[in-house]
Amino acid sequence: MSLQPWTVLETEHLLDFSPWLRVMRQEVALPNGERIKDYLLTPARDYAMIVPLTDAGDVVLVRQYKHGVGRVVLDFPAGYLETPEEDPLGAAQRELREETGYTAARWTPLGAYALDTNRSGTRAHLFLAQGLAQTHTQHLDSTENLEYELHPAGAVLGLMQSGIMPGIGCPAAWGLAQIVLTSRPDDALDRPDR
Repeated sequence: MSLQPWTVLETEHLLDFSPWLRVMRQEVALPNGERIKDYLLTPARDYAMIVPLTDAGDVVLVRQYKHGVGRVVLDFPAGYLETPEEDPLGAAQRELREETGYTAARWTPLGAYALDTNRSGTRAHLFLAQGLAQTHTQHLDSTENLEYELHPAGAVLGLMQSGIMPGIGCPAAWGLAQIVLTSRPDDALDRPDR
């Protein structure tokens, strides 16, 4: 049996609070003839997340309130792509600079991954940033209230396991960064921040 895509029979836009949230209902036909009348999709904006590692072996994290979980958490610096066409590396460089004041000499792409393949194609673009220098002051927009702090790289796994870093992007980015750091591939981009 070969796998076939579903056929979209009807699409209805139920809610559009772009760029923050959209909800669509689709009626779909499966290859076996089965139909699903109310399949819900929630497309959102892609975002970039950065694992920033200092030459001294510290990781730059941000502490901020996240309303979805209703508490203050630690996170890797991250932010939405401003448009679907924005270069994810450029977005990552901007977010690291704005949230922490750091820029990086070396950037390694860790891949782009869908957050929930059942509900949307929204992707997290993950990067490792090395050769950090604090070249700017923190520059937050009006919706951001966060502090940045340095943690030893050896403490990050424990922070994740403690629940203080609850987002799925954090362990994904951290695990991929560890693979890169262990194998030392030559795919690092010696492309400093703009």
